Amino acid sequence: MRLFTTKEHPNGLKVMVASKLSGRQVEVTHVPDILEGAALEVSEAGVTFHLQANSAVLYFLHKTDQGGSSDGNNDAEAWLEWESSQLQPVLVPYLLSVAGGREDKELRAALQSLLTTLTTSHSLNTKEVNAATVVLFCSLVPLQSEVVSASLLKEQPNLLAYLTSLREVPSIKECVASWWNGGSSTLKNWVGCVAPPSSPSHSTLALLKGSPPATPGRAAPATPADQSKPVRATVSPEAVKEAEQWWQQPSKACPAPRNWSSPILPVKGESNILVTSALPYVNNVPHLGNIIGCVLSSDCFARFCRLRGDNILFVSGTDEYGTATETKAIAEGLTPQQICDKYNAIHSDVYHWFNISFDYFGRTTTEQQTQIAQDIFNKLDRNKYICQESVEQLYCAKCQRFLADRFVEGTCPHPGCGYEDARGDQCDGCSKLVNAMELVRPRCKLCSSTPEVRSSNHLFLDLPSIEPKLKTWLPNSAPQWTSNAQVICDSWVKDGLKQRCITRDLKWGTPVPKDNFREKVFYVWFDAPIGYISMTACYTDQWQQWWLNPDQVKYYQFMAKDNVPFHSVVFPSTLLGTGQNWTKVTHLVATEYLNYEDTKFSKSRGIGVFGDQAASTGIPSDVWRFYLLYLRPEAQDTSFSWVDLQTKNNSELLNNLGNFVHRALTFVFKFFGGAIPAVNPSNQDFEVMAAINKELRQYTSSLACNHQRDGLRAVLSIARIGNQYIQDQEPFKLVKPNRPPEDRERGATVTAIAANIVALVAIVVEPFMPETSGRIKDLLGNPPQLKYLPQAFTQFLASGHVIKEPQPLITQLDTELIERLSKQFGGETKAPAAAKKEVNPAEVAQLQTQIEAQGNKVRQMKAGGTASKAEVAAEVAILISLKGQLATAQGVEATPTGDKDKKKSKKGGGGGKESTKQSPATASASAQSPSNTPVNEAEVNRLQALVTQQGDKVRGLKTSGASKEAVAPEVAVLLDLKQQLAAAQGIDPATLSGKDKKKKK
Repeated sequence: MRLFTTKEHPNGLKVMVASKLSGRQVEVTHVPDILEGAALEVSEAGVTFHLQANSAVLYFLHKTDQGGSSDGNNDAEAWLEWESSQLQPVLVPYLLSVAGGREDKELRAALQSLLTTLTTSHSLNTKEVNAATVVLFCSLVPLQSEVVSASLLKEQPNLLAYLTSLREVPSIKECVASWWNGGSSTLKNWVGCVAPPSSPSHSTLALLKGSPPATPGRAAPATPADQSKPVRATVSPEAVKEAEQWWQQPSKACPAPRNWSSPILPVKGESNILVTSALPYVNNVPHLGNIIGCVLSSDCFARFCRLRGDNILFVSGTDEYGTATETKAIAEGLTPQQICDKYNAIHSDVYHWFNISFDYFGRTTTEQQTQIAQDIFNKLDRNKYICQESVEQLYCAKCQRFLADRFVEGTCPHPGCGYEDARGDQCDGCSKLVNAMELVRPRCKLCSSTPEVRSSNHLFLDLPSIEPKLKTWLPNSAPQWTSNAQVICDSWVKDGLKQRCITRDLKWGTPVPKDNFREKVFYVWFDAPIGYISMTACYTDQWQQWWLNPDQVKYYQFMAKDNVPFHSVVFPSTLLGTGQNWTKVTHLVATEYLNYEDTKFSKSRGIGVFGDQAASTGIPSDVWRFYLLYLRPEAQDTSFSWVDLQTKNNSELLNNLGNFVHRALTFVFKFFGGAIPAVNPSNQDFEVMAAINKELRQYTSSLACNHQRDGLRAVLSIARIGNQYIQDQEPFKLVKPNRPPEDRERGATVTAIAANIVALVAIVVEPFMPETSGRIKDLLGNPPQLKYLPQAFTQFLASGHVIKEPQPLITQLDTELIERLSKQFGGETKAPAAAKKEVNPAEVAQLQTQIEAQGNKVRQMKAGGTASKAEVAAEVAILISLKGQLATAQGVEATPTGDKDKKKSKKGGGGGKESTKQSPATASASAQSPSNTPVNEAEVNRLQALVTQQGDKVRGLKTSGASKEAVAPEVAVLLDLKQQLAAAQGIDPATLSGKDKKKKK
């Protein structure tokens, strides 16, 4: 046996101590970047496999422990689970912080809490040295090597005494002395090679600092005794007897094959399930967060439903109308239709590569969409749920067009936010909806000029009138939604719904079928959800059997949380307002956000992996699916991590699932010629089967409730049980020719049962890793009983069933590849600078002349002393705006006037105080939050009202044809009020755009 380990790593010490205690020798090879610090290579009966540290400790000591009580063994195994899933994710980051010279106080507190749990729940008996003793000792002893971390142990005197006593055990003392020079761990020698491990709930160091929330539907384990234990630890005699009955009745356990119609239509009396995935905007390429947020989550559920035998239709497509498409078309110099054709193909290719199993993937630019959307609108109009209003909109005189919400950007008006790039419909900074007219310092997205206000007539959906119907319907549907969807919906409804505009002054969209509005189109959030219906109509002309059949159809919608308001309130209200008996959402499944290495995905900055880039990494799509579903943001935001991806692939997939499948089938092929041997199970086998049935029930209930992460963990637990079963029973020894007949019969039984566990793994892994599932089924000869989810574990493969020669399923991800990909997608290498706009000399000269004239005007007004402050401020604002236009025309970035003013102040001496240079972090914090004074919402509301009132006054003067001299002072007052509003909202005016700012001396 060979131990591959990072020098001085505690996980290597675990294996060394365990081997010493068991009396078995290992050959040590130091490897600087071995996964998790240590791996034991074992060769038995011609089969070579690798064990991580804790598994290796069990491998060495399980025979030694067999003499002890069953409860003691089970307790030790539970503590090993606790050490890997609870202790390590906090301990290693804490040691990293200590080694770096900056102890993380939050991690210290979290670790102290864990050590308290250990002290109060563990016997701390040095007389009983078992697997848990070895693992816990080797993990904690590095704390004694540094003064800072040692002080933490002093706060736990019983634990410190326990560790000190263990160090005096001769075999342990010898190993510690040889492993660490002088018997002391030098953190910096090994901790730099360590990647922080991830807890089962969270994958990033930032999330490890808090206590993991309890999984929905499960109680949070308080001590290891409460946690699920391996194999036989928690199965009852009744469960064992039931497992025996299921094993003997495979025809009863395995569902009969089903043949559904084509096209797929609801069948009376069957489980008819309609699944839709939120329609992605066609104007971009989806990143990993988009993929897990809707399409991959919905695909996992759809595949599970098919496994369960449901009659399911899975529909989605691209959302192609609206401002976003027009914006992208302008940016790329294409027509909107060309943009739609281009990106629809990209989306289709991405989802095909990720093996998303849509029954139909369509688009909203179809005749069916126009017909159904207009028909729904006409019914709403006839039912008096459509009203008209004149709306003041932002109009860009330079572009000569009304600006739809997404063509306007500015500073978020919501108190305490101040995000400077908020869109006219929603702020990405605080995720709140925004009225474009309320943006502070609005600007045209196309030309960056300041828009003006004009009136335009629009149609509104009268949500207040539909609200009683909505409130009657919600109690029957919302209880089955995810908790975040319920909270978001409640926040909309509790304060009363408001009329919502459903038309836009655009050309690219579904035309409005009403006189005086035929030049307008429907707003995308009225139009887009109807795409689910129209895409079903493209799939089958009998679409009404799905969409007008609520008594026989359950409807599941999948989306990220930002889409919830439109699916929980607007779309159901739209359908309710028609008076027809529509199929409405029964299960709204919303995720939180997936971030990239604790930051946001950004195509422009090269940060994160996007769908069209995943294939180029060389990592199979199944591995991407597995990892994204493993950290699916079900209860809170999660973060993609390259190191964590490598860890999960190499440990959970390669060493656990892949290793089990390969070992089990290799035994069949090598020792029994590829035919499943005869089987004669004993009670201990039925105990294993009962443990598997427990995980299978957990799998089924988790996926039925869309707790997909828990479902995936159940799959891995089944593989882990299989691995442990082989390790405990050692069939490769029992089947040797020199063993007695009863041993060889026992070895055959274990081999056959292990192969049948592989068959179950092939079934249950399919929603997560369909290609891997298909490969395992192919190795097993594709028996038809593996097509559907069984009620319980049974004999899927009868004696004599022939399999193919097994091949490795999973490829190891090496550190070199991970480092290269991390750098490639981390935004570290700057992309080539975008080509600058070609300078127009005539435009530059004209602006320079205007600036010179305006500058002279301002100086004369100041020198004359007769102009009011407001009049001067108005002319200064014009001067600043001209300078910004000049900078743009010259292809350079304008310097904010606030910066220039600071320089002038320094040059003039100011008050004589020395300036203090801030660190980048301090400067950034200061810019975003000028003071720690809480936002005064009453003051904010007062100023917002004054801004609105003054804005109306300015617009009234302009409309009446008042002179420039009369309008300018009122504009200056408006600008000043906006400055006050920004300050009241906690926004430093110096960080805002130079446009419209008053210049300070």
